[in-house]
Amino acid sequence: MTVQRTSPVSNTERQRQFRARNPGYYGRLHAKRRAVIQARVAQMIALRQAMAVERVPLALPAPAVMIELPLMARVPAELVAAPPAAPKHMTFPPRADESLGA
Repeated sequence: MTVQRTSPVSNTERQRQFRARNPGYYGRLHAKRRAVIQARVAQMIALRQAMAVERVPLALPAPAVMIELPLMARVPAELVAAPPAAPKHMTFPPRADESLGA
């Protein structure tokens, strides 16, 4: 067998020749890729829809429970019941608009 030598051909011409010998090759190739991508997208959409349907709250609100600390029994009830009041002898500086004598 002898190998026939051909004249040099540019890459563009080589692609033209391939497309002429194989019509529809790239259409089928791209159709396969599109089908794979569309199948993945459909699978992801179905998965998201399934996740949205199955959402269930993990825990219900807990009932109110009084927490008892052992040291709280020693604190007098009057201190626990009311927050501390500000001292009566405390005075506040006048506001800026009052200090101008207006």
